Amino acid sequence: MGDHQKLPLPKFPYTLKIILVKPSIEGNLGAIARNMLNFGFDELHLISPELTIGEEARKRAKHAKKVLENAIIHNNLKDAINDCSLVIGTSGKREFGEKIITRHFITPEEISNRIYPNHGKIALVFGPEGKGLSQEELICCDLLTSIPTWEGYPIMNLSHSVSVILYELYKYHLINHSSKDPSIRESSISIERSLDPKLRQLLRVQLKELEESLPWPDGRKHSITKTFIRSIMRGNPTDLEVQQMLGVLIDSTTAIQYVNNNENWKRNRKRRVE
Repeated sequence: MGDHQKLPLPKFPYTLKIILVKPSIEGNLGAIARNMLNFGFDELHLISPELTIGEEARKRAKHAKKVLENAIIHNNLKDAINDCSLVIGTSGKREFGEKIITRHFITPEEISNRIYPNHGKIALVFGPEGKGLSQEELICCDLLTSIPTWEGYPIMNLSHSVSVILYELYKYHLINHSSKDPSIRESSISIERSLDPKLRQLLRVQLKELEESLPWPDGRKHSITKTFIRSIMRGNPTDLEVQQMLGVLIDSTTAIQYVNNNENWKRNRKRRVE
């Protein structure tokens, strides 16, 4: 729990700087630093912060204290974005109706897709707690994103908002990253799944054999295969999970056949499912 592995940061195609405009809550700042490192980002910029980076921020940052220590402070937003090829503003305040002038938002998921081919420096800008970005600050941005929250209570905590958007950026990188990225290890977290077609067919074959082995009237067992296939496939199983299911199905079918004096139980297991 809370371990910090000595791995390099992810190799995103772009360089991302997180810009906080006039942050005022020290705990939020620390949490944001931690969120950034959770998803492989470490460049933090502060615009006229209304706080000092003290013990509360460091405590909340945990292993991401260096993100705080290396934070760059600017007097205004224009200075912070002058080296960026793309600037993305964030807000929870949406406009409604046909004549929307300023707040043309796209979702964080869409942002992840659109910026991935960009090999420049990108700024992701967040406004002050309780206020958000001003109209003038929004106009400085090239794109705007908003987390799709319930309109009855749309405004999220600042650190939570940062976390949600960075999660989308990192998730997209996991799916599309180059095999040369040493920061990404094979793990039990599967972002994309696709079942081996051969395993899919073996599963159907073995379920059918189990169905035929059951000592039930035909009318009672005719839909066993269909029911199990639909239930299993709704779970989007991995290859390993289906392989484990096949082992259980084979043993179950063999036991039923043996008990019912069905000579099929003697057949070679591997040949049976092939």
